[in-house]
Amino acid sequence: MVTEVFVICDGANDSHGKLNILGAFDSIVSAEFPFTHSHCAIALRLRYDRTDSEESRVRLSLQNRAGDEVLTSIEATVKHSISANPTSVANLIVNINSLRFEKPGDYAVMLESDGLPAAVIPLYVRPPQDTGGSAWRTH
Repeated sequence: MVTEVFVICDGANDSHGKLNILGAFDSIVSAEFPFTHSHCAIALRLRYDRTDSEESRVRLSLQNRAGDEVLTSIEATVKHSISANPTSVANLIVNINSLRFEKPGDYAVMLESDGLPAAVIPLYVRPPQDTGGSAWRTH
């Protein structure tokens, strides 16, 4: 399995095997903490070889810099079909509502596949004066 797409975004959908992503981001800026982000999604597109099992177990977790889970981990079984092509894909979209951050900091979304690390994406949660560039703002 190869992780082709792994992003935090405003929203995503799967339309007949096409993964549509809206507003991918890696930073959130808030003037107040604790802060609750009303809605976001994690979108994945996983590519499988014919030799891969037709089913894999994935686990997503959001962790702070210390490695503590900020959100209860999400586990799912991903099934992909075998086709005439040498590879096939599976899309997975996880919608998250009311994601709470107690304080600013560096966070990471961790992806595991069948118990093994597969990919990591950062999420930077900052107050307005510490952005270092453009970012999605809460206010």
